[in-house]
Amino acid sequence: MELTFFKILIGLFALGIVVFVHELGHFLAARLTGIHVEAFSIGWGKPFFKKKIGEVEYRLGVFPVGGYCKMAGEGDYEKAWQQNQSSEPLEKGTYFAAQPWQRIITAGAGPLFNIIFAVLVFTLIWWVGFEYETMDNRISLAEDASIERDYPAKRAGLHTGDRIVQIDGAAVENFRDLQRMVVISAEKSLHFVVERDGEILEFDIVPELQKENAAGIIGVRPFSSDLIRYHTPDYSLAGAFWKGAEETLVMLVSTIRGFRLLFSGIDLTKSVSGPARITWMAGEIATEGFGQGVGDGLRLLANFLALISIALGVTNLLPLPILDGGAIVLFLVEMIRRRRLSPRVFACVQTAGIIIIAGLMILALTGDVLFFMNK
Repeated sequence: MELTFFKILIGLFALGIVVFVHELGHFLAARLTGIHVEAFSIGWGKPFFKKKIGEVEYRLGVFPVGGYCKMAGEGDYEKAWQQNQSSEPLEKGTYFAAQPWQRIITAGAGPLFNIIFAVLVFTLIWWVGFEYETMDNRISLAEDASIERDYPAKRAGLHTGDRIVQIDGAAVENFRDLQRMVVISAEKSLHFVVERDGEILEFDIVPELQKENAAGIIGVRPFSSDLIRYHTPDYSLAGAFWKGAEETLVMLVSTIRGFRLLFSGIDLTKSVSGPARITWMAGEIATEGFGQGVGDGLRLLANFLALISIALGVTNLLPLPILDGGAIVLFLVEMIRRRRLSPRVFACVQTAGIIIIAGLMILALTGDVLFFMNK
């Protein structure tokens, strides 16, 4: 019971950080572009503490997850529509009184801050360095374990005992490198360079999509069960930054591809996580890491934070109404037309967005319920 509570507490803290970073981006961009911010809250719900500094009221909400940035005039379009007005009143300093480019910057700053946060987290991880256990980069085919079907590796011509040297030009030093590159590349052709009996061979392999988790698989296992303990290279701060930026880019591309795979027949109830499962996963990853040591726990939690931050940033950039990406599209339309959208059109678009997001949330929460029922 105590361990479960600890997992939930850590998970809430982790989820809260990435949402806070997102809202901080909106807050700073709004202040920079001259949009009046009425309130900035850490946590949701009724504030148990609030203090006004200048024009902004800073709050602490009773529910310790994320936060919000309340900008002046955000509801003007809705009020104008409800009152059957042809246009909304524009007061200086309000959200919709700002120029479209100012609103685009404000809307895009949240996802941008999530990506920057991931880069900084990965930079710290690689700068500090860490040890990890893995296997050699020699492989055995899954079919050798009496699995009655052919996998991509066998169909392409790989043999048990082959040593994977490179994948798409990137060096493969151990089995962990192989896994990381394959998992994020479902249905994408990868170019393998393989060493076999002193000879260098090349193969093009397309990892299959696993329907239950949207991961790529080619059907190989470690050739040997002997664990090898590695330590990351000693990076300078600049070197760690570029490594962090590279890892963020890889995960960013992988996340974008992941959204495409949602329409490839995968099991959405297993592959789409809601807030409850994300909270649990963050806590479970951290507690398992802390079981190996404080350093491992912090590193695994930080790594998960970066991944969730990237996912949150990309998700909010989807061109769906009520998301940041949808708002950016609407503001771009305004710039092209050189005329504001009517309150009625804006309200209809927002309503459609709410319905779509509500459907996705129901799907995610259903997956969460099934996940916890099976635990």
